[in-house]
Amino acid sequence: MNGDLNSWDKFCNYLWFDKKLNIWLDISKINFTNEEIKNLEFYWNNQDEFKIQINDFSIQTNEKKLILGKSGIGKSTFLNLICGMISPRAGDIYVLSENLSSLKAWELDKFRSENIGVIFQEFNLLDHLSPLNNILLPCYFTKKDLNKYKDRAFFLGKKLNLNNDLLTKSNSKDLSTGQKQRISIIRSIINKPKIILADEPTSSLDFDNKNSFLNLLFNICNAEKISLLMVSHDLNLKNKFKDEYKII
Repeated sequence: MNGDLNSWDKFCNYLWFDKKLNIWLDISKINFTNEEIKNLEFYWNNQDEFKIQINDFSIQTNEKKLILGKSGIGKSTFLNLICGMISPRAGDIYVLSENLSSLKAWELDKFRSENIGVIFQEFNLLDHLSPLNNILLPCYFTKKDLNKYKDRAFFLGKKLNLNNDLLTKSNSKDLSTGQKQRISIIRSIINKPKIILADEPTSSLDFDNKNSFLNLLFNICNAEKISLLMVSHDLNLKNKFKDEYKII
């Protein structure tokens, strides 16, 4: 692992770069499980105003929610705020009853790595790392035994038809789209998170791969009782999430 990636912020910013710079985010109330956001404001300095408002939003344990909106309106920024990767200008973000703004940097790193899983757009695997080390990246921010997570990675790999030889190959350059999908899911749940945040994870997939990915993700969330919050611009995903969606 790159020694420079010594914090969750650096890791996520390395993998998940938000290019949307003209955002004003104003969220009055969001609840999910024991998490809520109240009177939240966020904007980038010296940019034209672009505003998002969510008056009331809730998600329960093992519930799946989709936030729909066109590209460039700040959906990724919204997830960054929930992760604590960026801080609000006003208001507080509570995740599992923890006020993220009150946590020290090392406490925030530990809290995120233990409670929040992230699936990035384009999956964002690091080619020079083995599939196994890609999966284990979030685990470097915990104080727990890494061998335990390796055992879980191999266990989940077998469930998803990824054998040990594939997981331990020297790099991830030649993986198929389907293999990248499954590895990204395993990485997001390796720490047994309470919630998964998914940023446009189906944007580059064709119809068949999109359905395969979502079915696999839903099955794992159901089996492990994980809440799922996904953002996307794809209106076709509404049917997958039934009536549980919010258009921004």
